[in-house]
Amino acid sequence: MAIADDLSVSGGNIRHVSGTTVYSGLALHEWLQGLADDPNSSGNDDVSMLTANPSKLDGPRSAIKPMFLNLINAFNIDDTLAQFINFCSVTQDGGNTLYTGLKSIGSPLVAASPVYVVQNGAKLTKFWPDGHIQILVKAKTGGALIDNGDVQVYSRKYGQTYAHFDVNLVAGGEQNAAISTAVTDWTTLNEAGAAALAGNVAIAFGDTTQDTGDANGAKLYKGTITLSGGITVAEAAQYLQYICREASATVLNGVPGWRYRALNAGYTPNAAAPFGAVAGGKWFVAQGWWIAGILEADKQKVQLTSHDGSTVTYPQSGQIEITGIASGVNVIVGRDNGSGGWVTNEYTLNGATTSGGNTCVVNEAIKTDTPDTGYLRVNGVPYTYTAINRGTKTFTISGTWGQVHGNGSPAWCPFLDLTADATSEQSPSFKYNAPFTARVKARKGSSPSSLQPAEATFSVGTGLTSYGVIMNPDE
Repeated sequence: MAIADDLSVSGGNIRHVSGTTVYSGLALHEWLQGLADDPNSSGNDDVSMLTANPSKLDGPRSAIKPMFLNLINAFNIDDTLAQFINFCSVTQDGGNTLYTGLKSIGSPLVAASPVYVVQNGAKLTKFWPDGHIQILVKAKTGGALIDNGDVQVYSRKYGQTYAHFDVNLVAGGEQNAAISTAVTDWTTLNEAGAAALAGNVAIAFGDTTQDTGDANGAKLYKGTITLSGGITVAEAAQYLQYICREASATVLNGVPGWRYRALNAGYTPNAAAPFGAVAGGKWFVAQGWWIAGILEADKQKVQLTSHDGSTVTYPQSGQIEITGIASGVNVIVGRDNGSGGWVTNEYTLNGATTSGGNTCVVNEAIKTDTPDTGYLRVNGVPYTYTAINRGTKTFTISGTWGQVHGNGSPAWCPFLDLTADATSEQSPSFKYNAPFTARVKARKGSSPSSLQPAEATFSVGTGLTSYGVIMNPDE
C-alpha cells in the first residue's frame, strides 16, 4: 500500500489509519509537499494549494542521511504515527515537541536479540521487532525535555552478553546506540535452573571491610553477596546474571534488575554482565562486591575488585587427601624431615600449659601453611586445635589439657592425625606457601581385618594433593 492509503490529514492532524509499513521522514515530507501543491484536496486529506504549507526540511532532501523534518503551521503527528516513521527527527508545535530518531548499531548481534529503551526510569512500550532498532522517540513535549533528552538502550537476554548505551536526543536527527551481543558459554543453567538458586544467594547493600589474606590487607566493599547451600561461584554468577535480564522482577537497592548497572555511581559498569562474568573458569566479580560463603574449593575461582579499585584474590590453598585406607586405620601426615621422620620441633612452648586450660603460646611464628584448625602434638601427645591467633602465636585446643606441658616443650602440627572412618581422609585446607615433602604413616594392627603398615613420602603442591597408600591384609 502507498503512504496515501496509510496516513490521513485533517485539520493539520497527520494520523496513521492503516497498514504496517514504516516510512522515512523524507517520504512523509515528500507526501505532504505533494498534497500541498495539488489544486484541490482529495481522498483522506484536506491539504491543497489553498492551505498553509505543512512541512519543511532543515537542509536539502537526501535519501541517504536522516532528515530534520519540521512540521509547521500547526501540522502535527501523534505518538501512534511516530511508530511508523523513522530515519529522521520531527519537530512541531513551534519547536515545543520533538521526536528524535534512535538507531541501534553494532556487531556482533545475536539474531533476534531483544532491544529495549528506557526513558525517565521506565521502559518504553515496544512497537518494534527484536534485533537492531530504528525508531522515533519523543524527546520533548510541551516545551520541556523529557529527562533532559536522555534515553538508555539495552539488550539483556539471559544466555547472551548484555549491552547498554546512553543516548541524548536533544540534537534531533537520528542518534546511534552501539549495542552488540554474543552467546555466553558460562551460562550453562537454563532460566529455570538459575531462578531456582534464589534461596542460595543473598544480596545486601552496605559497607564491609574484609581481608582475603592475599597480602593487600583489609579492603572496603560496598555490598555483600552471601552464598549458601553448597552453591558454587559459577552458579552464583549465573543467578546474578539472570536477575538482570530484561524480564527481571528483582529490585536491587531501589533499582529494577533490568536496568541495574553497578553498585556505586563512581564505578565503571560491566555492560556485558552487571555482577561480573565468568571466563576461563574464574568469576571476575564486579567492583565493590564482597562474596561471603565461598566454598573452599572455589576460592581460586574468584577475583574481586574492592571499592578503591584494587584487584583482590584469595591466596592459593592446599589440602592433603590420603586414599587406600579403611575404617579403623590410624593415619598421621606431617612434614618430612629428610631423615626418615617428621618435623616434630616446629614450635616450642612459651610458658607451661595450665591444668584445666585450653591454650598454649609458642615462641615461633605460626607457619603460613599451618591450617586455621587442625591437629597439634605437644611432647608427642595428640590434640586437636579449634583456633589459632597468629598475632599472639596462640593455639586453642578442643577440651582442656590432660596434662601439664612445661616451658620449652616441643610442639608440631600434623596435617592429619586421626583414626579413619572411611577409605579416604582429607586434611583441613591451608594457605599454600611453597611446595614441601610430606610423610604419611598408616597402621591398623588390631584384628579383625588387620593391615600391613604403610609409610611413604610425597610432594605437596597447590590445590588438593591426593596420595594413595597400599595396605595389604595382615591376617
